[in-house]
Amino acid sequence: MNLLVVADVHGCSKTLKTLVRERWNPHDEFLIFVGDLVNKGPKSAKVVEYVRGLQTEYPYSVFVVRGNHEQMMVDAHDSRVLPEPAFYTRFKKDLIKRGIPLQKTIEWMRRLPLKWENKYVMVTHAGVALHARDPFIAANLRSVLHNRSALKNVGKLQIFGHVIQEPEIPRFYPAANAWGIDTGCWRGGGLHALRLTRTGEVLEFLREPTHSTDL
Repeated sequence: MNLLVVADVHGCSKTLKTLVRERWNPHDEFLIFVGDLVNKGPKSAKVVEYVRGLQTEYPYSVFVVRGNHEQMMVDAHDSRVLPEPAFYTRFKKDLIKRGIPLQKTIEWMRRLPLKWENKYVMVTHAGVALHARDPFIAANLRSVLHNRSALKNVGKLQIFGHVIQEPEIPRFYPAANAWGIDTGCWRGGGLHALRLTRTGEVLEFLREPTHSTDL
């Protein structure tokens, strides 16, 4: 099966739904999200509801990697600090408005893996840092949740989000054999996805323009 890897959605529900509906083949492709489904854009709860619905309908074909914004929600929920961070309060209100249980949503985020990989491809949120001792310790500033430093070549193709690529097009990093695919959908840069074979051969890039309701 081919892979369709989707960049940071950040609450851009209409844009995401259009991309998935028109471009994903659920019978012949794994759909993989690089994380950061939530925050920044206007419809985080709607995105979570939609993606979880896809996972229910296609349990062996839809995968979500944890992003730093999912981790932020989990950390804010666990900290019980008052006043709550504004991003967490907005997210809670958004969930309540749609009748989505907060606790179940947080536990789902907590269980999201830090990577998806096979023998040829690795998908993480922020990429494997060149100098990280252990890039899979979530709290590490150079972890695959937070890294913004140089990338390590891990012996397979890497795909990551997190860092908005300029000028709003995916960028290839030859030394690390890695593609950065986040183009800032929430700020109007469109939502990109990378279609590739299971062995890492890039087939095409897809771009769905940011819908006006997602700005």
